[in-house]
Amino acid sequence: MTHGRSDLFLACLVLPLLLLAAGPAFARSDEIRFSPLDETRYDVSRESVVQLLCSDGEGEAFHLSRAVALAYQPAGADFDILLATRHGVTGPNGFRQCRVRGVPVEIGEILQIDAGQPGRFDSSQFSQDWAILVTRGRLPGSLPRLRVLDSDADMDGRLTFLRRPVEQAPCGLAQAPDYLADPSLILHDCARRPGLSGTPLVTQIGDEPYIVALHVGHYLFLDGERREYGVARRVSDDFLEALHAVLDRAEIGRR
Repeated sequence: MTHGRSDLFLACLVLPLLLLAAGPAFARSDEIRFSPLDETRYDVSRESVVQLLCSDGEGEAFHLSRAVALAYQPAGADFDILLATRHGVTGPNGFRQCRVRGVPVEIGEILQIDAGQPGRFDSSQFSQDWAILVTRGRLPGSLPRLRVLDSDADMDGRLTFLRRPVEQAPCGLAQAPDYLADPSLILHDCARRPGLSGTPLVTQIGDEPYIVALHVGHYLFLDGERREYGVARRVSDDFLEALHAVLDRAEIGRR
């Protein structure tokens, strides 16, 4: 299945790369029209999404969610950094014991979690629903690692929801009601089901995919008609500050 692309989305693009110690890990744009991934980039990028198995203690049932591998590869790194949801890795007693499904525990165990902290004035339970995870070992080299895009502009265009199977149409973006105005969140009409929290919404810039937001849940509106939308937590400054802190600690630990 081939997703359509607009040749106009680069017309107003302002995209200086922010360089980290190990090279560019994310980008920022103030003006961009989002474009879904083409077929080739989608086939590759969807492999960046892994499943997380988390429990609240030994013998407890597992909670299944998703995470996406981030493109941070310092020389000699023996770990990976994943982006996930806070609610997927948090239980009644704090952070859960988590691991990446399908790889040995000595590689896929999550050793460190940095998560958003809800504020008393947050307008939604999803406002700080993100978590940055550090794995015990390095995941397979064949796993794609994606960069993230920080955009301050209003959401415009279409995005790709990196879920499986491959047959997936581009996602439309909905206008949030005035009473639900939260700059950290976007509404989308991507096909979804329980267990997909942590799946990224992605745009294509040139030949590169960038994570724009992370699926965290859904809203049901009953204001005259029944409307249901997915909710995604967008990449923004507070997340990027936490990502910088994780990367700084990793760099210091390697010295």
